[in-house]
Amino acid sequence: MNHLDEISVEELQDALDNVGEKKPTQRLLAAIAYKSRFSRTELAEWYDVQQRTIYSQYLTKHPQLAVSEA
Repeated sequence: MNHLDEISVEELQDALDNVGEKKPTQRLLAAIAYKSRFSRTELAEWYDVQQRTIYSQYLTKHPQLAVSEA
């Protein structure tokens, strides 16, 4: 997850204040949780999806896009 190394949890949390759509909000929350040391398995259980969905839909979509759009 190199792209997640480039952005802080604080920046992700700040972006939540300005995002209004469901999918970008979910991506930000997943990125925050992942950076807070929750596993993809745990995230998949929370979102009720498979682990590969967490990776492909939530963690590989660059959270900085949501930050820059906010």
